[in-house]
Formats: sequence, C-alpha cells, structure tokens
Amino acid sequence: MKTHLKLVSDNPIPGSNFRPDGRALHQLADRLTEEIHAGHPEDAHFLASLQKLSPFGVAVVATWMAKAGVSEAEILEVVV
Repeated sequence: MKTHLKLVSDNPIPGSNFRPDGRALHQLADRLTEEIHAGHPEDAHFLASLQKLSPFGVAVVATWMAKAGVSEAEILEVVV
C-alpha cells in the first residue's frame, strides 16, 4: 500500500477554486492593513472572509500584516 501525502497548502478548500500566490497574499495583507488603519476592521474582516484562505494563506497574510505594524489582536479580529 502506497501513501500519497500532500502539503496542507495543496489541499482544496471547499467552495473556493482560488489559490492565491505569494504576491496576491501580500496584496491582500496590504489591503487589509489599509482598512484597519483607516478604522474599518469590519470591512477588513469581510474582505478576508471572502477569500476563504487556507490555514497556510492565513499565516502568510498575518505575517505580512504583523510586519506592517498591525497588532496581534487586530490581526485575529480580521482573519479569524
């Protein structure tokens, strides 16, 4: 019996055919950061939820947001 292992980032996400690359994730993080800094965290949360990101995608976006100076609490409010 052979096993065929896949990385979590390669697993399909129910309801989404979109698989963002690194540049798209960085752009999303920048957009979410702009919304948070403009005082619209609910809009940022809505945008993030539309993307249906994989756990790997969430981690990448959260990392870029943290590097842009967004607090951990704000990141959790948006991506969770």
